[in-house]
Amino acid sequence: MALCSYVERRRLTYYFRLRLPVGIDDLLGRTHLIASLGTRDPGAAKLRAARLFFVVAGFLKTMSLRMRDHEHIDGNEDYTAATLATAAFELGCHYRADLDALRQRYRAALRDMIDRAQNEWKGGAQAGKQSFDLPFNLKFPSSTELGLSPSAPVCVGTDRLAGMGSGPDNSFGPSGLGGRESQAITAAVGTSASGLPWHSHLDSFLADKPGLTSKTRWSYDQAFAAWRSLIGDKPIDAIRRPDLKLYADYLRDRPNPRGGQLNHQTIVRSLGHLKTFMAWAVAAGLTDDDRFESVQARSTTSAEKLAGPPRRAFTEAEIAKLFHSKWFVRPQDRDERAAAWFLAVAALTGARTEELTNAPAHFVRIGDIDCLDLRLVGRKTSAAPRLVPLLPDLLRMGLAEWAADQDAHGFPLFQPGVVPLSAAAWSKRLNRYISRTISNDPTLVLYSLRHSFRQMLRAAAIGEELADKVFGHSSDRVGAGYGRALSAQEAALFIERVHPPVGLHHLWKIVS
Repeated sequence: MALCSYVERRRLTYYFRLRLPVGIDDLLGRTHLIASLGTRDPGAAKLRAARLFFVVAGFLKTMSLRMRDHEHIDGNEDYTAATLATAAFELGCHYRADLDALRQRYRAALRDMIDRAQNEWKGGAQAGKQSFDLPFNLKFPSSTELGLSPSAPVCVGTDRLAGMGSGPDNSFGPSGLGGRESQAITAAVGTSASGLPWHSHLDSFLADKPGLTSKTRWSYDQAFAAWRSLIGDKPIDAIRRPDLKLYADYLRDRPNPRGGQLNHQTIVRSLGHLKTFMAWAVAAGLTDDDRFESVQARSTTSAEKLAGPPRRAFTEAEIAKLFHSKWFVRPQDRDERAAAWFLAVAALTGARTEELTNAPAHFVRIGDIDCLDLRLVGRKTSAAPRLVPLLPDLLRMGLAEWAADQDAHGFPLFQPGVVPLSAAAWSKRLNRYISRTISNDPTLVLYSLRHSFRQMLRAAAIGEELADKVFGHSSDRVGAGYGRALSAQEAALFIERVHPPVGLHHLWKIVS
């Protein structure tokens, strides 16, 4: 069934969408009126939208006439206010105050009218008592009732404009009127957080995301700073899709520090930060949903499509070559032994570089199986804090003895000496070793060992949930939320099924 032009579907629910008349859109600070029809049935949506259209159209017509004949406001706020302020500053202040008061009253009236309409088809307790002709009979307070009588001139000097007045009669409110007038407006109209600059809500937004890592928080801050340079201090309720598209275009045209365009994934991530913020603002009632999610990043280029993943897994031949390399078979000092252990544990646990850098030098026993303890160092995702069973090859290579020696010195598992290495330093050092010893392929790096370990998990057929649990990946499956801690049975299944793709007998210290 064809829908009305003012009915649109968003996901599974139908919405009423109406273009506001010229003048009223400037007054209300938005181009469209959008409201949920509260149904997924297209027939019901069409009937509800038709009724809502009749009510809203009549109200908007009445509103336009009242603005012209009674309020003497044409809706063109910037032009009229500037003209009146040039002619007489006092009248300009009155016009601004009247305009703000009128905007708030009409917004409240529209919101109340739509709430009553929605309450009727939701079967609310007051549904039978509401009448759709109420908006036409609403009595708005007059300017006199608000304390804004235009017949009583107000002389405002430049000292009061600068906020230099003193005393209750000389106080200067935010609307540009004297204290008594400003208090009358505040009491009658109230204030709204939605009219504040968008960036003033960032603290509240970030307070709802306490789990952000420092790196992700930095990424958010960079996105917000760039957006503010583009749209300034715009009120949160005045932000629309074109403002978000402006940021998408900025990312599209921004050059990469190394030359060329920003990577597509970088653009998607940065744009996603602002989409997340606007979704939060809509949920908090600070602004209307203008389909911010529909703003898309630029498409991938041909080069990006052909480039494929930035890293690849080790082949079996490359894994064998790694474990037969100098640091494993002929280490010269403690630094090289620490580096060899770092590579071996990365290859046979799949742990991230940051996790291994800070991994403790003591293991946790689950049943009769020793596990690498990443519960305090895994921060990448909610599943990153975990225990990883240690494969028998690692223990036969002497990992337990190495860990005991490190623990006796008070060092983390891989710290080579008194001066610790950062994750970045480990990554640079080991990437150079891989490039020099195994292959100079730029897609083969330290992180490639994590890709290889995931292949080991797939080949072992231990199931996606257990694989994600050991690997430290979050899962959106419902069952993944149950029994998140590693059990003795799961650890035993892991040890039974998972095996390195190549033999490591030449590195065993204890042969059983």
